Amino acid sequence: MRKPKSSAAKSVKPEPVTEPVQPVSAKERYQMIAEAAYFRAEKRGFTGGSIEEDWIQAEAEIDHLLQEQEKTQKIAATAKEVELLVQSVLENDTAAVSGRVRTITLNALSGGVLNTESIRQVMGAVIKGAQQGAASHTGHEAKLLKEAMQGLDDALAAAAEATQLALKEAAGRTSEFSQQELKSTMTDLAALESLFIETISNAAQSATGTARTTLHDLAHHARVSGTVVGEKVASAVSQLAHIIADTTREQVAAGTQTLRKEGALFASLAAGVLNGLVQKLQPKTEDKNEPKSPGRDK
Repeated sequence: MRKPKSSAAKSVKPEPVTEPVQPVSAKERYQMIAEAAYFRAEKRGFTGGSIEEDWIQAEAEIDHLLQEQEKTQKIAATAKEVELLVQSVLENDTAAVSGRVRTITLNALSGGVLNTESIRQVMGAVIKGAQQGAASHTGHEAKLLKEAMQGLDDALAAAAEATQLALKEAAGRTSEFSQQELKSTMTDLAALESLFIETISNAAQSATGTARTTLHDLAHHARVSGTVVGEKVASAVSQLAHIIADTTREQVAAGTQTLRKEGALFASLAAGVLNGLVQKLQPKTEDKNEPKSPGRDK
């Protein structure tokens, strides 16, 4: 087997991006697969195995990497859009900050997959946009940041509810979700409040002036007094622990061989549930937070 020429698109490790990256062409994909297949054969000293098997394995590997790259780009693009939307709200619509931030966050989380990484990215974008928008209102910066964080807290509580409902549904689909996947997701759910507080705290460390003080105080208050999302998570975990335990016993008793699905399947299910919640809440949100005149301030 001849070693193929090096390709400029060889490295496809998913990395955060801020600008769109040109998609890999069919020719580039073919070259990448050829390289991966060659290195597989080289690794075993070109003995044993088969060219066909090397190609099949390499193709699966490259396609997975390209999918991860595309997913990372989409998350980054969504986060940037969220940042700009939140910034615009705090600059131009200060009479409805909490509700608008909540809506923006929910729309972002329900538009793709609902997992820890997407939530982390969206939270960071909301906080960054809030800082930038609030900075344009001298004397009101702290108040606006607090309202924005309240909207984010409310949105995360809705995300926790969606995850809870999705877990209940998944627990009844024992042929698709393993007990390990359900327990792992519940662990992530239980850590949602900590992730929220950690993200605010990290933002405070890199902020300056009023924003730094306000975010630090918000993180401290959340640790001491709790959050809306924390209350929702505590209730959800308490209920789900019994459901998942019952599901596990049923699987063992029946000798069921559950399929090990990747987290993407559950994340998509949870996002779908959240989208349903968003649609139910949308009329109330629109009535409560009608667009205000640009530049209006309290």
